Amino acid sequence: MAAKDVQRRTDSGAAAVRAIRSGATWLGLVSTFAAGAGAGWLGARIAGPAVATETQAGAAIASDAEAAATLRDRMLALDPFVVNLLGEDATRYLKVRVELEAETPALRGELEGRMAQVRDGVLGVLSAHDVVDVTSPEGKTLLKDDIRARVNALLRGGQVRSVLFTEFVVQ
Repeated sequence: MAAKDVQRRTDSGAAAVRAIRSGATWLGLVSTFAAGAGAGWLGARIAGPAVATETQAGAAIASDAEAAATLRDRMLALDPFVVNLLGEDATRYLKVRVELEAETPALRGELEGRMAQVRDGVLGVLSAHDVVDVTSPEGKTLLKDDIRARVNALLRGGQVRSVLFTEFVVQ
């Protein structure tokens, strides 16, 4: 009888241990869920509303499309330039494609109307540099600044915002 009594105590002890472990597991899960929900609620209170209304989202998309359209309307791609570079070695040349960003679409129209003067100014700036000037990053930046200044001197209705090189080859 003592053996059966010991067996019953062992079985009931194992069941009690399983019940405690199961209860602890559930308690841990519930605690974790409650902590996560509380942190989410607190974060939302601090950050404020994160979702934009449909009107705001529609306005943002419309303004992005409008900005892209106006940028496209303000850009003017020039035909490629090929110039001999200054220096003792007169066989070196530069081939470059340039795009100009005008302040307004109307200024782009003025640039198109003065295309011969614009191309002449750009050619003058490009051919006044040597290989060392045009191959360094700083030299390219100065070259862009010189082109912008020369073209802006021709314009009456605004200014060129930026000069972009879309192709740049030195041989």
